[in-house]
Amino acid sequence: MLKILKGYKNNNIMYMENQPDKEALIKLVKQAIEMLCEKNISSVVILSSYKVNSILKDNFAIDIKVDRIGRVLSNVAKRNQLKRLNTNIPKYKLQISKVSSLKYF
Repeated sequence: MLKILKGYKNNNIMYMENQPDKEALIKLVKQAIEMLCEKNISSVVILSSYKVNSILKDNFAIDIKVDRIGRVLSNVAKRNQLKRLNTNIPKYKLQISKVSSLKYF
């Protein structure tokens, strides 16, 4: 199945035959988290799968299901012992000073 993904910033059209594999997805989530932390003013970032998904759509023109991003994000949070906030949608608290030392694999 061929998907057409339209880039929002530069109107490029990107063709993907299938969704990225697990390793590629982890790398994309890593880049999205780093971009979130670069743009943030405060010392703490709240991570959610919806935020990561919107960054991937806006900056990379990649459309991935939120539940796949959520699974990767929960694994990252578990490996790095990030605090989970009490909300219906899983959200994690990340100190910006710890971004460079995050374990993704």
